[in-house]
Amino acid sequence: MDGHLTEPIRQAIACREFQKAQLLWDGYAALLREEMPKGSVTAARMAEMRELVEWSRRAVLCFRAHTQSRIDSMRGSLRVAQAYGGPRSQRTARVRTSL
Repeated sequence: MDGHLTEPIRQAIACREFQKAQLLWDGYAALLREEMPKGSVTAARMAEMRELVEWSRRAVLCFRAHTQSRIDSMRGSLRVAQAYGGPRSQRTARVRTSL
């Protein structure tokens, strides 16, 4: 296994540096594309790549779910804030109109 190629990808994803991870993935895939016609890509190397693809997919799905949960929580907080803020702003408008 070639950890020096896959570990930076894992680290970038774990740090949520998705653009960096994309660049590293592109480089890793380009290297494999170069090696394939030569027949130098071993079954172990392909298994390593499959495992990295699956790990990356799961990690990104977890980050996505966590981010969606945070967004949903913020929406709930916003609804509560609007519920408390709405009547006060209407009263303020009425007071200004009656003056």
